[in-house]
Amino acid sequence: MSLLSVTVKKANLSGPQADQLNSYVTLKLQNVKSTTVCVKGPQPCWEQDFLFETNRLDTGMLVEVWNKGLIWDKALGYHWIPLTNIQYSNEEGEGRWYQLDAERVLEDGEVTGTRDPTGDSILLDCRFELPWGKKAKERARKKGTVQLLIEHKLQAFHRPTASGGRRCGG
Repeated sequence: MSLLSVTVKKANLSGPQADQLNSYVTLKLQNVKSTTVCVKGPQPCWEQDFLFETNRLDTGMLVEVWNKGLIWDKALGYHWIPLTNIQYSNEEGEGRWYQLDAERVLEDGEVTGTRDPTGDSILLDCRFELPWGKKAKERARKKGTVQLLIEHKLQAFHRPTASGGRRCGG
């Protein structure tokens, strides 16, 4: 099993009415969807943690940023992150800025990417945690973590966790 840890940190949102946004983020991995709380303003800060368990590394995670409306919510942007692009680490990092796109790319009804940049961006810390001991971590670095995971015959299920309200300074 592979543990995907995602911290939704903050976003930079633009536009003429950015000050009036009340935005939230959804993370979609396979058939699981997790959502942050709503935060107001053009630079929302969530600092919410999510944990997914998966055995499918041949897919990706869809990140969606939404504006909460009175009747309908409006998508502000999307970003597709292939799981093969996510590093392995037991240490939380500063994260990486991802550009948001206006459209999802679909193949056979499945999201496979995004396109058409919106000019907005989101800061996420995504990492696969290494649940093994020190020797296994060294082996993973030498051998390649994907091959090591294949050898361990991973199984998938989901356990989201969220904790908000921390580290929203700069």
